[in-house]
Amino acid sequence: MSLEKFITDILNIKLETLEKIDSLVTSDDSILIKIRLVPTKNPSCPLCKNSVKIHGYYPRKLIHSTLANRKCTIIYNQRRYKCDSCDFTFHEINPFANPKENVTYETKINVLKDLKYVDSTYTAVARRHNLSVTKVQRIFDTHVNIPRKSLPEALSIDEHYFPESNYDSLYCCLLMDFSTGTLLDILPDRKKDYLSNYLNSIRNATLDYSTGCSELNNVKFVSIDLYDNYRDISKTYFPNAIICADSFHVIKHLTEGFNQVRLRCRRSTEDENLQYLLTKFKFIFNHNVNLDNQGKYNKRFKRYLNYRDMQELLFYNFPDLKQAYLLKETYIRFNETSSIQSAKDELSSIISMFADSNIKEYDEFYNLLINWFTEICNSFSMVQNRRINNSYIESRNRQLERLLYNANGFTNFKRTRNRILYCLNKNDTYSI
Repeated sequence: MSLEKFITDILNIKLETLEKIDSLVTSDDSILIKIRLVPTKNPSCPLCKNSVKIHGYYPRKLIHSTLANRKCTIIYNQRRYKCDSCDFTFHEINPFANPKENVTYETKINVLKDLKYVDSTYTAVARRHNLSVTKVQRIFDTHVNIPRKSLPEALSIDEHYFPESNYDSLYCCLLMDFSTGTLLDILPDRKKDYLSNYLNSIRNATLDYSTGCSELNNVKFVSIDLYDNYRDISKTYFPNAIICADSFHVIKHLTEGFNQVRLRCRRSTEDENLQYLLTKFKFIFNHNVNLDNQGKYNKRFKRYLNYRDMQELLFYNFPDLKQAYLLKETYIRFNETSSIQSAKDELSSIISMFADSNIKEYDEFYNLLINWFTEICNSFSMVQNRRINNSYIESRNRQLERLLYNANGFTNFKRTRNRILYCLNKNDTYSI
C-alpha cells in the first residue's frame, strides 16, 4: 500500500481528490500531514454565479484523531476564491471540517462514539483524542440533543439522587417505557408543580380537539415507587391508567421493619451467644434461605448446628422475632403467588394479621399497606405476560449511578440529561 493510499484511507477521502500531500513525524512523535486538494472544475460565485479565480491559499490546522496512540494534525492548504464581478471571496468546500472549526468530522465521530459508553468520561475522551475537556463537551452539546419520546401504554416512573445539578432540586425524575426499557425523558425535578407543568405541556401540544384526547390518554398502566406526588400526578394526568405500586419498594419497607425487630432483640439481651447469632447469621432470616443445610460444628455452642437450628434457638428466646419473621414470609409469599383477582381479599387478611401482631416496628408498614392498598393490588396486573414493576427502571438507575460515579458528578443538567439518554438508550444517537 502506497503512503498516499494509506493516508487517504485515514482521512476518508479519495486519492484522485489530492493534488499534493506530505507527511512527517515531529520530534514529539506526532504525525503532521500537509494536504492540498485538486481544485474544483469551473467554480462559480455562490452569490452571482459568475466565474471566479483563485485569490490565495489559507493554511488551516485541523486536529485529526484517527490514530489511537499518536497525535495527528492536518495542515490543509485551503484555496480562497474571488469573484470577478462582485468581488465576493469564499473558501473552497472541503471534506475535513466545518468552516471556522479546527476539529475534523472524523475526530468528532470518534469522540461521540467513545462517549456512548457509560464508563467513558469527558476527561478520558479528551485525553485520548488530544482535545481539551471543554472542546469534548462542546462537541457533545452540539451534536447530541435527544428529544422526548412519546408516552407508552405502560409507564415506569422513578427518581435518582442528583444534588450536584445546577437545577434547584435534589432528585431528577426518570420516565421509562416498561415494555421496551427505553428511557423516555429525564426531568430535573420530581416535585408536583414541575411534573404538572411538564405533563400539561404534553397535553396541550398533543390534544386532539375532535376527541378531547391527548398523548396522556395512551397510558394504561403507571408503575411508581411509594412517593405520594407520583400517585397524585398519575391520578390527575393519566385518566385511563391503572396505578401500580412497585412491589420491590413495598418489600424493602417490610424487610426494614423486620430488621428493626432483630436489632431490638439484639439490644435486649446480654447473652453474647445470642448476640453473635443475631449479628453474624442475620441472613438466616432472608427469604428462600436453605435452612436444612449440612450442620457445622460451632465452638460457642459446642455442637453441630445448621441454619434451622440457629433460627429455632433464636425463636425460642425471642417470640416477637418469630412472629415478625412469619408475618414477613407471609407477605412475601402473597407477593409471589397472588393474582389480580385474589389480591384484595388476601391483602385484607394480611393487614389484619399485622394489626393483631402489636409489633411496633411494623406500624409503619401496616400504615403503608392501608395507604397503598389499591396500588399494591393493582401491581399484580400483567403487561405482555410480565407483572408490572420498577425492576427494569431500577437497573437503568444503577447504570445511571455508574455514569455519575465515573464522572465524579455532573452539574450541567441539560448535558447530563442528553448523556444519560445517549448512553442508556441503544437507539439514541448523534447528528453531524
